[in-house]
Amino acid sequence: MKQSNAYLIIIIALIFVGLTFFVSLYRDAENRRVVGERFLFPELSVSTDENSLKLLNEIAEVNIINNNGSFSIVRNEDSWYLPGLANFPVPLDKIKRVIVGVAQLETIEPKTKNSELHGELGLNDVNSDTNSASKVTLINNKNGEVASILVGNDSKFGKETRYARRPNDNQSWLVWRNFDVPNSEIDWLDDTLFTVHRTRIADITITHPDGHEVFIKRDNYAEQYFKLQNLDEDTLPVNPYVGNQLGSALDNVALIDIRSKNDISFTDKATTIVYTTFDGLKIIIKNENIKGFNWVNFEASSNNKLRRELPKDGPVNVGLPEMKSFKNVEEEVINLNAKFRNWVFALKNEKHQQFNSRLGDLTKKKDVDVKE
Repeated sequence: MKQSNAYLIIIIALIFVGLTFFVSLYRDAENRRVVGERFLFPELSVSTDENSLKLLNEIAEVNIINNNGSFSIVRNEDSWYLPGLANFPVPLDKIKRVIVGVAQLETIEPKTKNSELHGELGLNDVNSDTNSASKVTLINNKNGEVASILVGNDSKFGKETRYARRPNDNQSWLVWRNFDVPNSEIDWLDDTLFTVHRTRIADITITHPDGHEVFIKRDNYAEQYFKLQNLDEDTLPVNPYVGNQLGSALDNVALIDIRSKNDISFTDKATTIVYTTFDGLKIIIKNENIKGFNWVNFEASSNNKLRRELPKDGPVNVGLPEMKSFKNVEEEVINLNAKFRNWVFALKNEKHQQFNSRLGDLTKKKDVDVKE
C-alpha cells in the first residue's frame, strides 16, 4: 500500500471517530432532557401554532430587572421605545431577537435544583445582593405575563450556552444563548447615534457665547489635514493632528443619556458648533452645561451650494471614499433629523470638551519651541 493511501485512510478514520463523538454528545444531552422540557416555554416555541403566533404578536412590553434597576421597552403600534429615555425608539431587530429568543429558549440539560447553588450560575433572585440574574418578562397588550425567565452566566463551555431558570422554579438549566440582555436602557440602542466620517468634513466653526471663534478647515476633499485658521504669526497648533481630532468628532457619536427637548432648554450661554461637508451636509450643534450636566442638540440640513466637488485634475488620493451624491445627502438629512428632532443628548465628556474647544486649548506660542 502506498504511503499516501495509508495517510488518507487514517484521516478518514479520524473524521469518522470525531463525528461519532459529537453524535454521542448530542444524544447524551437529548437523553438527559426532562420529558417535555426541550423548550422552557413549549406553548410559545412552535412557530406553526396559531395561538403561539397570536401571543407573540400581542406582546406590548419587554420588562427587564437586574442589579441596575428595572425598566421597560414598550410597543406603540409597530414601533418600540424606551419610556425612561424620553420615548426614544429602539431598533426593531433587537426586540425581535429577545422575544423570539425567549419564546424558543431551548434547553440542553437540567442543572442544580439547589437554590443555595444558584449563585454559582448567576441565577440568584433579582432582589439578591450578589450573583443575581437578569429577569426578562414578556407582557401582552392586556398587561398579562406571557413568559418570564431569569438569565444567568455564560456557561463554562463558552458564550454559545448559558444558565437560566424560570422564576419561582428552583430547577436551573443549561440553555442555548440565542439572545442578549443589555444591562441598561442606553445599551438597547445602537452603538452610535450617527456617524459623519472625517473624510467628508470640509470645515468646522466653534462660536462661544462671548464671541470667541475657532475656525478649522480643509482646502479640498483630497487634503489629509485640517488646519486652524486666522492664527497670529507667533501661534502654532499644539500638535499637527489637533485639527484632525476635531474633524473626527462626528465619527461614532455614542450616547450616555437622552432627554426630551421639552425638558432641556438651551440658552444664550450655549456654544454653537457648525460642521459642513464637501458633499453638502450641514450639522449645527448646541453644546451647554445645564444644571451641572452637559447636553447637545443636533440639527441637520442639506445645501447644494455648500457642495465642493474634487477637481478632476486634482491630486489622486488612494483610498479616498467616493463622494456621496446630493440626493443621498438629502435622504441622510431626513434620517438624521428623525433621530434629532425631539431629543437632546448627553455624550462622553471628552466629546463635549471637543465641542467646547477654544484657540488656547488647540495652540501654543512659537517661543515655546525656541526655549526647548
